[in-house]
Amino acid sequence: MTLLVLSFFAVALTLLGFFVSVPLFKRLTILGLSLALLSLLLTWGKPFALGPYLVDGTSQVFTALALLGALWTVGLVRTRRFEFYLLVLYATLGMHLLASTKNLILMLVALEALSLPLYALATWRRGEGLEAALKYFLLGALAASFFLYGTALHYGATGSLLAGTPGEGPLYALALGLLLVGLGFKVALAPFHFWTPDVYQGSPTPVVLFMATGVKAAAFAALLRVVGPGALDALALLIALSVVLGNLAALGQKEAKRLLAYSSIAHAGYMALALYTGNLQALGFYLLTYVLATGLAFAVLSEISPDRVPLERLKGLFHQDPLLGLGLFVSSLSLLGLPPLAGFWGKYLVFSEAAKAGAWGLLVLALITSAVSAYYYLALGLAVFQKGVAEAHPRPLARSVALGVALLLILLGLIPGAVLPALAAG
Repeated sequence: MTLLVLSFFAVALTLLGFFVSVPLFKRLTILGLSLALLSLLLTWGKPFALGPYLVDGTSQVFTALALLGALWTVGLVRTRRFEFYLLVLYATLGMHLLASTKNLILMLVALEALSLPLYALATWRRGEGLEAALKYFLLGALAASFFLYGTALHYGATGSLLAGTPGEGPLYALALGLLLVGLGFKVALAPFHFWTPDVYQGSPTPVVLFMATGVKAAAFAALLRVVGPGALDALALLIALSVVLGNLAALGQKEAKRLLAYSSIAHAGYMALALYTGNLQALGFYLLTYVLATGLAFAVLSEISPDRVPLERLKGLFHQDPLLGLGLFVSSLSLLGLPPLAGFWGKYLVFSEAAKAGAWGLLVLALITSAVSAYYYLALGLAVFQKGVAEAHPRPLARSVALGVALLLILLGLIPGAVLPALAAG
């Protein structure tokens, strides 16, 4: 049902785009995404398969997070061109397909379906955005070629195009490694992270929100299906590199979007640690808290500027607009993982599962780097209370959403069990 809703609205709005006003087009896009989310919730916990298309718990949980990111992006952006909303809709359709298949060929098609609109969205502001999009396109094409070659080797090693098919031998190990490279680019795992800081800084802030939430959710769904016992050693190396490089590189950043870009690399490492231990509930909850917190941070930054946001421009934000200032402060503390916010329980679940699995080396490294992240997260969150003249012209809806998401992060931190049963059902 979700696939039908997204496909129908994508085709219908493509035809209607030249005949309806942009505000109406935006409302229709929100309607389509909302109906897709509603159809997903109505069929929650009910698996469905049609050929290579598979709706199961993984598909439902990660598609729901991707749809939340898409809705947030469409509601946040200010543009006079309907193509922006249409590109988000097509990218969301690709994300749902990516999360809803084990077939490697369909995965590759879905990867391109979500990537091509993102390349265009990254260039929306031209100028610096062109350089960011070019880097994103070139590295994305390289990652897709790795994934395609890995698919061919996987078929040669196992005789199957289904991700997760067991195999053995050097050909099978090489296939898993290449598939891991292709998906590691999308989730920004080190050392495939080089595009992330420049693209985050050069792209419009609402687009960055979409990349950091919806794209990461869908890509982790695919990574979940691809990574098997034969790829755990390689995944462990990527986890270690991501948490170290992401947190250390973020320490010296003076621009908020670039800081959060390096932060996203570190969080990709923590999420991959949940994948390494095999606890999908921990991965789902961590990704939920990350989507809410990082989405809130970028939503606040977008109300300040669609371009670069130096940390200096955040000073005085609380005095000018208390709701936006508190929103950024709460999101920073949740990303850091301080109680009683939801991010604390996300990290607690991941770290406790790593301890149960005996991954002590990765656990110690994750704990140390998480403590290091306190320096730049507190610098980001506390900047809003310092003296300065921050410039923000938010809409009333933006303030309401910031308040609602901040309260939700606190509520999930106080009663995390409220969503864990739903994640378990998925």
